[in-house]
Amino acid sequence: MRISPEIDAEIKRIKSEIENEEKMKHMLEQSINDLCKTVQSLEIQSQSTDVSDEDEWKVRYYTQVEVNEQLEHQRDWLKSRAEAARVNNREGLTEYLADLDLDSLTENQLVRYLKQLEKDRNAVHNEIRDTEWKLDQESKAFHKFNDTRKAYMTEITDAMLNLESLRNRIKIVEMNEPGPLLAKCPRRLKYLNLLPDQRILDPRKGPIRKTAAVRSLPKLAPTESPPDTAADPEA
Repeated sequence: MRISPEIDAEIKRIKSEIENEEKMKHMLEQSINDLCKTVQSLEIQSQSTDVSDEDEWKVRYYTQVEVNEQLEHQRDWLKSRAEAARVNNREGLTEYLADLDLDSLTENQLVRYLKQLEKDRNAVHNEIRDTEWKLDQESKAFHKFNDTRKAYMTEITDAMLNLESLRNRIKIVEMNEPGPLLAKCPRRLKYLNLLPDQRILDPRKGPIRKTAAVRSLPKLAPTESPPDTAADPEA
């Protein structure tokens, strides 16, 4: 059956839209892979990061901010693409119906056009369902990454608060204790507000006490005076 130029143009337009959707899907998959790698690297960093290390938390914070900006740009881009697709579909259908002259067609041609339009409608309906399913999957993935982003932001906020609390405690200890004694105190004991001589190894014996052990040395025997070798001049 010979297809009219209008239907052929509509098919080409639908094919181009499908190609654009496939390109968009490929870009989204690549973006999701990049986000997965970023999340994995953040998880590895969260497992190996010390709470007292400020630089590592700064790196995590700025990395998460960058990921959030990428997610925001992708969301805006998806919204603009969806709105453009809706507008193009409405305009394309209106132009197609305006250019179609039904009065000049015979009854057989109208029947053929009707069957072809039904096939096109079913194909477009299936394509719309597939696109809706893909968008639903992408939306679920976006919400999942958004929840992960919120969880990381909560962890980063808690860590920054803990770090600030530790800084305040260190300042209080430095103000109350002398500098040289605190300088010799290990870093973890500073956080616990314990001095080295207050560490308890055995609860039954109490804290360790530093005692100066005086070693007793053996007494030296008195040395005899050397004999007078100088001879008497009168002898």
